[in-house]
Amino acid sequence: MSEQSEEESQELQQKEEKQQQSEILQQEHKSEEQLQQIPYVHMLNNKYNVREAVHAGSWYSSKSNELKIQINCWLEQAKAEVTTVAQLKALVVPHAGYAYSGPTAAFSYKYLKKYPPSEKLKVFILGPCHYVYITQCCLTRQEIYETPLGNIKVDLETVKQLHEQGLFEQSDKDAEEEEHSIEMQLPFLAHILGTDNFTIIPIMVGSIDAKSEEYYGRLLSEYFDMDDTLFIISTDFCHWGTKFAYTYYNSADGEIFESIEKLDQKAMEHIELHDLDKFNDYLREYENNVCGKHCIAILLHCIAMSQNTHMMETKFIRYAQSCLVRDKKDSSVSYAAAITFLED
Repeated sequence: MSEQSEEESQELQQKEEKQQQSEILQQEHKSEEQLQQIPYVHMLNNKYNVREAVHAGSWYSSKSNELKIQINCWLEQAKAEVTTVAQLKALVVPHAGYAYSGPTAAFSYKYLKKYPPSEKLKVFILGPCHYVYITQCCLTRQEIYETPLGNIKVDLETVKQLHEQGLFEQSDKDAEEEEHSIEMQLPFLAHILGTDNFTIIPIMVGSIDAKSEEYYGRLLSEYFDMDDTLFIISTDFCHWGTKFAYTYYNSADGEIFESIEKLDQKAMEHIELHDLDKFNDYLREYENNVCGKHCIAILLHCIAMSQNTHMMETKFIRYAQSCLVRDKKDSSVSYAAAITFLED
């Protein structure tokens, strides 16, 4: 009797599972029909001119409400202790997954929230290429960058002006979507500014030489001095561990993670002093694999060539590591937040 009841129970369970699967299929079919009825203007992500938010749902939340709560929480926890800011000109921001670098990134973006622009901003976002090898800087061909918090318009006029200079490549959609360094800045910008209050000029920075760094710095310095621009320098600092092929360790500095911090601190000191020569000397000596080193160099050229260079200051305001490495088998990535500003 008990065996028969068990068989009947299994049959009932199978029927219920089939019914659930049938309902799911019907719902998916219904959703597809509803999607087909949506006007074309609302289906921008199917157009070739949209750079989709492909890292949403993995590197950061794809749910707008959840993402807003997370960003708000990090901004509330961040401190803005520099009180001499007259105008923000640049932010140095990490670009790892938000679970790792979000709290650090919030320290830079806290200043954008505290010192909001008085007019619509043109935001230049310089990010390194992690997956595609290029020897120039790349401009986008897209018109829209998608985020869970709304779509952001590309400043097509400025992109055209830069492209006409002749030393910019144009990236393809696949390459742009594979790269995360620019995308990771967009939710913070969209949340703080609102997508209608700024446009972006995304620039993928390749493995460029010193001459090219100076060229791009000189070219962009004209825009850097404008009142309606902000530069975002997307970079992480030391990538430590055998998987990154970098294991510099000075035991005199203490534990491995303490040695890493002192190593990064040397780089940050040169950047704060706007000393590009010493920053380059440091990179040659320690070979620290700062992924956005060329982006930083372009920023330092912009500062040096700025009409307001004597009034400009850069301060690092937060530093963190993904893991406090004590064992050579471990690995970590360093995150730093900085602001460049005109002094009050």
